[in-house]
Amino acid sequence: MVNLNFDEDRLKSTPFFYFINYINVLHDNFLKENFKNITPRDFTYLSNIFYHENISQKELANLLYVSEANVAQIIKRLEKNGYIKREFLKNDKGKKSLRLTDEGEQIFKKLLNIIYDGESEIFKDYSNEDKIKFKEMLYVFCEGAAEY
Repeated sequence: MVNLNFDEDRLKSTPFFYFINYINVLHDNFLKENFKNITPRDFTYLSNIFYHENISQKELANLLYVSEANVAQIIKRLEKNGYIKREFLKNDKGKKSLRLTDEGEQIFKKLLNIIYDGESEIFKDYSNEDKIKFKEMLYVFCEGAAEY
């Protein structure tokens, strides 16, 4: 286990973004070490495609605050690896939506289960109410960060 060596004053004065970034770095390293064809950003893309049915590349770019060119590059690689597919919408033949393939859904669910297992371990000494409150607070912080 890593010891960040924070004394009480440093803990109080450290912006919460530092901790979120550190958690993100740990998550990125885990993915790099355990999944050959999944980059640290892929999980974000796969999860948003999973949870936003019929999302377009443009909508995904807006949702993730990245350029359409960035999305196109990552989507191309995810498609090449067999995790996603692009389909024309039935009611709008000019617009393609992104969907997970069966393999993409399997890898997403595998990653999600690993994350849930890790979360359970991290929160094992906390009540369910504390865990829910923490997630609610993070959600509010995410909304605030998006507006900031």
